[in-house]
Amino acid sequence: MEDILDKLTDYTLALRDALDTTNEANERQQITKHLAVAAEMYALLNRHGNLASIESVFKSEIRNHGWSFISGEAGTNVAKKWIAFTNATDIEH
Repeated sequence: MEDILDKLTDYTLALRDALDTTNEANERQQITKHLAVAAEMYALLNRHGNLASIESVFKSEIRNHGWSFISGEAGTNVAKKWIAFTNATDIEH
């Protein structure tokens, strides 16, 4: 579980950095939504200590990442951190 929380933390911080550096006003809302979902998953994992607690939120966020794009180096970093987090989980997607 510790590795999963570390990967989720890396992803969350990458989102924060993307929000701080984006010059695209239309990206701010997408990034903020991703941050909210990351916070929800972190809280659920912290409270329940199992992946089952985030399964439905996780699967929904997988679909949302398929529809959103964050530009530039920050976007590339977010994508890498998201992939690392998804790979660390055993949730079927």
